[in-house]
Amino acid sequence: MKSMEPERVGEGEGSGMRWCFLLAVISLSITDVESFAQGQPADERLSSTRAGSEDPTFFMTTGMVRFQFIQGRLCLNCPQHRKGTQSRDEPGVSESITVTSEGGVPSLHYVLQTTEQQLTLNVQHAGNVRMESRFLKSTQRAIVEQPVFGMIRWSLSDSGHTETRSGATLLHLREHDPDAFDLHFGPLIACLLRGRSLIMLMDETSLAMVEQARRGGTPSVAEIKDMVESLSAPTVVQRSYAHRRLLKWGTPVIPVLHTLWNDDLNVEQRARIRDIRNSLRTFVDDTPASLAKLLVNDRSYWELTAHRFNEGQVMLANRHLEQFGVAPLRVVSTAAHRVATRTGNSLK
Repeated sequence: MKSMEPERVGEGEGSGMRWCFLLAVISLSITDVESFAQGQPADERLSSTRAGSEDPTFFMTTGMVRFQFIQGRLCLNCPQHRKGTQSRDEPGVSESITVTSEGGVPSLHYVLQTTEQQLTLNVQHAGNVRMESRFLKSTQRAIVEQPVFGMIRWSLSDSGHTETRSGATLLHLREHDPDAFDLHFGPLIACLLRGRSLIMLMDETSLAMVEQARRGGTPSVAEIKDMVESLSAPTVVQRSYAHRRLLKWGTPVIPVLHTLWNDDLNVEQRARIRDIRNSLRTFVDDTPASLAKLLVNDRSYWELTAHRFNEGQVMLANRHLEQFGVAPLRVVSTAAHRVATRTGNSLK
């Protein structure tokens, strides 16, 4: 059983799967932004161009649903769906898709089986996602379970042994074991996102995080905790002020809100935090810049990706984390897999 330790993956893993052969990867630019506002320019969003394929999946041909990648999570675009069922059964590949809808919110059940792999994808109420992959000639199975909010769970089973991980985004989970994650789900996710791979998006996000850390300006842990505490203040004026302040700070507060979600919060605090998270959730696809804002204060993600950076970048990240109010990184930068070297940029 392969150990689920951070490592870099080759982009060719799983490319032989006939159901999704990518012809192009569309590069997204990393643009500077002046505030923590959630909208992105159209040219910075995930491309809607569909990659061609000799054997396309229903996500490329039927137009029944459209997936988005928002705050590191898969979800269905509610306005863009069409109810119905389609299936096909050809030598070496069978495929079926069913889309239902309740109150305009779509759900989906999808199955793909080739001679090598069986994939199932279930989406309930647009954002509750479950992916399962089985390799038919082995005992290996992988499952990703993504709730609308809360930690995403990933499990990898082989020969009766199961390892599990959890993370706030799919980027966290992929970084734990890129080879296994891409082997099971890489081509599927690239198809869902219209040719956009997590490999490239994570590389670009790492660069954007370094730039975001350099610019600074995000609230500290202490400031965020103070505002969360004020959500239970005696007066409505105090509670409303704290609510507005957290919203104004934007997505950099989300990693801290995740850690503070516990039984110590009262009913109103929970309700207000839920409203804040909903309000900060956009309706447009992630970009490297928007993901960098979301993750720049997430020490766990910095720790997972530290091997990507050179020494100067690690020092910059540690300075940001210390100003933010958390411990510096334990992981030391290595000679391999550095963002600056891989991309041809020099960020010191």
